[in-house]
Amino acid sequence: MKRAGLLCAAGAGVLGVTLAACAGSGSSPAKAASPAKISVSGAYVPMPASPGMAVAYFVIDNTGGSADRLLAVSSPDAQSSEMDQSTATSMSAISGGVDVPAHASTAFARDGRHVMLMGLDPSPKLGRKVELRLSFQHSGTVTVQATVQPLTYQLTG
Repeated sequence: MKRAGLLCAAGAGVLGVTLAACAGSGSSPAKAASPAKISVSGAYVPMPASPGMAVAYFVIDNTGGSADRLLAVSSPDAQSSEMDQSTATSMSAISGGVDVPAHASTAFARDGRHVMLMGLDPSPKLGRKVELRLSFQHSGTVTVQATVQPLTYQLTG
């Protein structure tokens, strides 16, 4: 009888350690996702038909583990700028910013999102650079140089 009691006590002890180990593995705090890691590529401005207004396109890559949000785009070369969304029949301003998901790319491209640049000075010329300052909610400001390209230029890749 003593032996049976010892075996039961030993079994209960092993069971308790096993349960404690299982509970311990789930009780540690969740590992935080890595911060957003933003880069901008392919920035260009098609040669505009009118010298005072142009559009900018680019691709935002987020290789980090957290999402970010593009809040605004400005340029010291323009009097004003505005993020817009085009459809087949309309164009409207984007309010509230643009989400940039973790581990994803967000494109500003023809027939979609773009940045309107108004009052450009100096006027765009082929090959000239236009500075763009992209302001993100978490990543701060990223500055890129957009090259003025021919009107029919298309970003590839």
